[in-house]
Amino acid sequence: MNQVILELLQQKKRTLITIVVLLLLNIGLYAVSTGYLDPGIVTARTSSNDLRDRVAVAGRTDVASIYHRGTEDLKKLAMRIPAKRQFPRVLGDILDTAASNAVITGTVSYKPEIVKGRDLLAYGISMTVSGSYAAVKSFLADVQNNGEMIVIDSMSLSNNDLYEENVVMDLRLTVYLQGKEGA
Repeated sequence: MNQVILELLQQKKRTLITIVVLLLLNIGLYAVSTGYLDPGIVTARTSSNDLRDRVAVAGRTDVASIYHRGTEDLKKLAMRIPAKRQFPRVLGDILDTAASNAVITGTVSYKPEIVKGRDLLAYGISMTVSGSYAAVKSFLADVQNNGEMIVIDSMSLSNNDLYEENVVMDLRLTVYLQGKEGA
């Protein structure tokens, strides 16, 4: 029996050496993990929880200050909404933005709607612009950064010519205006 075991050890010497090396490597990695890494993980987790608790405590304020901040935000929002009589100026600003970005404006149509429950008008604007991709992209960015209450509802890009960069963008916007005369 001993001789059979010795013959087996000689024939499978490489496999046994590989198994012993992997076993020793596994034991070493376990020792490093439990002795060195675990305390660091516990320390990092504790400091993370402490920071999270401090942020939660700092974020708590009284109801009056939350209400005051909310009313201030609503006033800022109301200041961004122009009066309905300023719609031609807002539309002109959009068209001027198109011209300054070297895009060609195609058809432009708009339709006013009253926002129920609010003293707001929503003008839905559909327009087509065309030009190079960079110019169309720049126009879109400028419309997004406009100070008025303009919402980009949808857009679609197309390029019908494989040899020329002429992107056509169909754009649907909503411009919000104050319903009553004021501002």
